[in-house]
Amino acid sequence: MTFNPPFPPFSKGGLPAGRQGGGFVEEIPMMDRAHGYFQREKETMSRRKREAYLKERLSEILRYGYRYSKAIQVRFDEAGIRPEKIKTLKDLEKLPITKKADLVNSQKQTPPFGGFEVVPKRGMRRIYMSPGPVFEPGEWPYKDIRWAQALYACGIRKGDIVLNTFNYHLTPLAIMLDESLRMLGATVIPVGPGNISMQINLMRQLQVTGYLGTPSFLMSIVEAAEGMRLELKKDLHLKAAFVGAEMFPESLRQKLEGKLDIPIRQAYGTVDVGCLGHECPEKKGMHIPEDVIVEIVDTETGRQLETGATGEIVATNFSKVFPMIRFATGDLSYLIEETCPCGRTSMRLGRILGRTDQVTKVWGIFIHPWQVDDVMAKFPEVANYQIVVTRKEYRDQMIMYIELKEAIADQTGLKRKVEREIEETLKVKGQVEFVQRGGIPDRAKKIDDRRIWE
Repeated sequence: MTFNPPFPPFSKGGLPAGRQGGGFVEEIPMMDRAHGYFQREKETMSRRKREAYLKERLSEILRYGYRYSKAIQVRFDEAGIRPEKIKTLKDLEKLPITKKADLVNSQKQTPPFGGFEVVPKRGMRRIYMSPGPVFEPGEWPYKDIRWAQALYACGIRKGDIVLNTFNYHLTPLAIMLDESLRMLGATVIPVGPGNISMQINLMRQLQVTGYLGTPSFLMSIVEAAEGMRLELKKDLHLKAAFVGAEMFPESLRQKLEGKLDIPIRQAYGTVDVGCLGHECPEKKGMHIPEDVIVEIVDTETGRQLETGATGEIVATNFSKVFPMIRFATGDLSYLIEETCPCGRTSMRLGRILGRTDQVTKVWGIFIHPWQVDDVMAKFPEVANYQIVVTRKEYRDQMIMYIELKEAIADQTGLKRKVEREIEETLKVKGQVEFVQRGGIPDRAKKIDDRRIWE
């Protein structure tokens, strides 16, 4: 049964439901959640047409960024390259790669946005902040359809009531998904993470049909509902789940899909460049959206690698507010070229194989070694430290091991202070454990990720 609202979900000046940027949201009879496209024309383009489209968008954003972004202009000039010299996707190799640390350093030197922004603060809809800190301008109006494509491929449809459990506090992902759900004509419950009993009550009372959040939090909801003696398939009304921001092992997918009897699909992206890939019902890699350029490059040279070779994911978005040119994600993957049975014709990202450095994502938040140094510099009692990340029952566990310079009377008080500082600065919870001097090996990694990437 198709849901037809008595009024369009967009305000005056927006596009009506079912139409975005020249494409159409398909109305699938009987709420078919496994077929169709958010924008058929884009998602089924021929390889030749997609390449021409990307070259045109690339040329446009390079000229725009060079003209309006001081930081982009400087990076071009230092490389001795003019925008018009970049004529093909292969030519991107001539440009330097931008790393997260570059954003942090540039924002310290030229606050608040490091010169990467192309509109004044008064012209921004929102300003976000990620650990670093890194300030990120938000688009106005929000027109990026990449997450909407991902949600549609996941099975979210017009008329769904969707629980968005991603964090709305300062970071952009939840808001991006919120806006994208409105493009689909879905109703959003902006609940954020935490308070599992309330989440379950909302799901039951409002007959929630869609879930957005991390796979581990969905597992927590399932376990809590079982503890309440609920019949998951009867008492919860979920029809589709969209997960991301952390590892999603196939064993966990099978467990959740078996308990809930719904499709669960994942997507991949970063707060800096947006959605970079999403699964379709075939689950054979993650389709790269049409409105972004994704390269797999050699971590040392920045040169593009051949299809199938493992390297770092580097992305170029087309944002007219905060353009990122060749942004290095720090994640390792590979490209899949074979045609997907779903009908989408884009290249696909393979599974995420790990990180290029000690930067580690815990509970969906990136933690950098220099951030750990900044935290521990506030505690002169500490001689040495190391963060160890593991997984237990599909949930991230983070422990900070600390060596003290000398014995202190109030270890409990120090433990609480450090744990509080970790949560406030790194935006994740971590447990502190004290070890004897020499308990942390010499030349040990600042952040030791011991999780197994399936």
